Amino acid sequence: MAITENRRTTGILLLVTGALGLLASVTLTIDKIKILEDPNFKPGCSIDPTISCGSVMNSWQGSLFGFPNPLIGIASFSVVIVAGVLALGGVALPRWFWTGLALGSTAGIALIVFLIYSSLFEIHALCLWCMLVWTIMPIVLATSVAAALGAKATQQVRQLLAALVLLWYIVVIALIAVEFWDYWSSKF
Repeated sequence: MAITENRRTTGILLLVTGALGLLASVTLTIDKIKILEDPNFKPGCSIDPTISCGSVMNSWQGSLFGFPNPLIGIASFSVVIVAGVLALGGVALPRWFWTGLALGSTAGIALIVFLIYSSLFEIHALCLWCMLVWTIMPIVLATSVAAALGAKATQQVRQLLAALVLLWYIVVIALIAVEFWDYWSSKF
């Protein structure tokens, strides 16, 4: 049985974004463990006071639920990868699964909005791995919503979801540019 183009696209998007999210989560978790072992450890993504994964990891927001946030990412992005592999394999997952993934992705976006706000306006530092997650999560959400809608995800709905992902990028980039304008202008 041939897999449909929508299922193939869903599978590829979830597999790629899940793998990138898992990479970011594992890297941040390893760096957090190294910081706990040696408080003087400087993560490779801590370039200066502004581009500083360490500052973000060491903030209270970096362990919002009493453990490092990237542990949530390891579990969550593993599910995203499995969903992508199954979709690519032609497995027709039930609507409840896709709805659950969409709801979980919505919760993930809510957490990320809080962490973006915290990073920009309270911690005043950017974590490169975190920004990778900020980049991929809207794609995971849009893809899972489209999969949950199934046949109801018309071309117009898919275009709306793509437009919302683009709007997310524009807003986040604008917030970063405005908040760190002095930093960026000193680099160019």
